[in-house]
Amino acid sequence: MRVLFTILGLCLACNASADFLIVSRNGNMRAEPSTASEILEKIHTGDTLFLVDVVKTGEYWHVRGRASGQEGWVYQTLVRKVGGDIETAAAPGTVVDIRILDVGAGLCALIKMTGDKYVIYDAGSDAIRDGNRTLGQIKEYIPAGSTVELMVLSHTDADHINAAEQVVRDYNVKKVLWTGFETGMIGGNTTGAFKRLRTMLQNRPNTENINLNERDSSIAPGNNFSVGMAKFIFLCGFGSPLPEWTGLDRAEKLNGVSIVMKLEFGGNSVLFCGDAVGRHLNSAEDTVLATEHFLVNNAAALLPSTIIVAPHHGAKNGSSFAFLNLVKPKSVIFSAGHDHHHPTTRTANIYLQFTIVDSIYRTDRGDDEGTGEWPRGRRQGCTDPFNDDNIQIQLRANGSYRVYYMTDNGPCVQ
Repeated sequence: MRVLFTILGLCLACNASADFLIVSRNGNMRAEPSTASEILEKIHTGDTLFLVDVVKTGEYWHVRGRASGQEGWVYQTLVRKVGGDIETAAAPGTVVDIRILDVGAGLCALIKMTGDKYVIYDAGSDAIRDGNRTLGQIKEYIPAGSTVELMVLSHTDADHINAAEQVVRDYNVKKVLWTGFETGMIGGNTTGAFKRLRTMLQNRPNTENINLNERDSSIAPGNNFSVGMAKFIFLCGFGSPLPEWTGLDRAEKLNGVSIVMKLEFGGNSVLFCGDAVGRHLNSAEDTVLATEHFLVNNAAALLPSTIIVAPHHGAKNGSSFAFLNLVKPKSVIFSAGHDHHHPTTRTANIYLQFTIVDSIYRTDRGDDEGTGEWPRGRRQGCTDPFNDDNIQIQLRANGSYRVYYMTDNGPCVQ
């Protein structure tokens, strides 16, 4: 399998991360790196300068004015170096909003940035649904017809892609990044959700289809792009399970290829894990395998994150201690519904070694599936309905963040 060093760089070049300079006090741009050199133009606080060279010459930066196009030299103390997208780099009040939709037993995360720019991570729903219910929830947050910079589909399970076809149909989606590895490739039956999405992408030539399986590729840890000051880093993603992942069952193979993505903004971060696999269902807590083993060994420096959207809805086969000991999350979100006893008590207890109970959020508050499900907030006999536990994350440029439920807990459904 080829490693995907360049595909993301090519497909996301329009939003590529770059270093540039913001003028922090008034001064001069000179023809040469010297105070005796000719003054080419005045520079003013807040101006943006592109870097011609990434290394200084003495105490001067070689730059080009964003507005004027003039090329010259500026003294290092007149500017500060910034990374990201030019348009919003100097806007200190900006906020990145992430909404974790309560889609039942599935995952859909909507990311909104300055200038109404959007990224979607997964577009799932209850596996029995066709995705239209989730689409309605998405449209409450992202107006129909809007441009979506990128839709990342962690893997091809229906509870993560059920609404993906409708999103491509009803939005201007620039790019879809997905594994393309599906159950029909390993002896199962291809899902309707996969077939619908594949057909829709074939009929949408303006949407770039980045299918890792078709490209025989995987994502190298550290591939990244920026939208405004929001930086998206990919930690892994596979077009098929790695050869060394022996002993996995069919579900573990499908989940294990998940694309793991990290969003950084204002000094805080959110880690999106899809259904990443770290253990077998009954493995010991010190076990780490498959996706999480790969991340621990190949992306350890990228793992620390303020907030984690927990792997596989809080199932017992993810969230290994070795993995979480590198992430060290302050807040945790379980995207779960009335199915599979998610999140499990066993998994929640591992997270409680890293954070406090009030910093753990779930999209199935009040749910009662009995033994095995984490009992926090349980209301006996209740079946948690969808769309009553949407969770909002705000990452702020000033370094603060907030995680909260959009509404009070809904009524008990018997």
